[in-house]
Amino acid sequence: MKNITRIKYLLFMVMFIIAISASGQSTKSDLLPEANRDFSFDYQDIQPIKFESFAAAAEWADVVAVAQVINVDYEQTRDINTKGQAFLNVLVPYKGTQRNELLIVSSKGFDDHVCYYPDRDGEGERFLVFLKAANSDGEYHGFNPYCQLQVLLTDTGEFALRYPLDIDFALAPESIRTLNFNDPHSQIDATEWTGLARAAHQQKYQSTLEEDEDTFQKYYFLNYTQGVMIYEIRKLMNLKVQPRISSKQM
Repeated sequence: MKNITRIKYLLFMVMFIIAISASGQSTKSDLLPEANRDFSFDYQDIQPIKFESFAAAAEWADVVAVAQVINVDYEQTRDINTKGQAFLNVLVPYKGTQRNELLIVSSKGFDDHVCYYPDRDGEGERFLVFLKAANSDGEYHGFNPYCQLQVLLTDTGEFALRYPLDIDFALAPESIRTLNFNDPHSQIDATEWTGLARAAHQQKYQSTLEEDEDTFQKYYFLNYTQGVMIYEIRKLMNLKVQPRISSKQM
């Protein structure tokens, strides 16, 4: 019976991929995948590892890709995630996956390293992901920060890894650039933050403060300004298999 349930679930996912491929608008489709509560998801806990390089992270992972959040379906207690699934669409495959493949990332627990993704906002955030395959086909596990390193779109239409990163090793200073991002997720609404919190973010992430106001209120926004081009990260991963896409994003 368990195998029948699994087959039905996977068939649903195949139908979902066909639907979004036909529309050509996977990030804007009204049809969003959700977790089947009758399906036995694999909630194996992946303990965090301190990697010495992107090459080490890529060697450990079964799947490496730039992927975009389509939807999240988490069970919550008092607005805190307890377990559930995130659904990601592969944009740039590097290892163990193909473009437009659907990745299901299952997570459970309250620890800081547990890989919960932000709810889809607009077109959905993009991340560089390093994931381990679960016992079920199409299902994966990961841990922070390597399951969700933020990727932003530049004003030239290229992908860049937002910098600074919460990783365990340093990058060559010459690979870090000041960039103009054309991505809605490169700006944070910090209006409700304290002045100290905004200042701390600027210091940690090299973000710039933008102010606006109307008759009733003053608004504050923080903008990311630094990044590393994703093709530079691709080189650091030391992968032999070339991604099936032709652009500078490789």
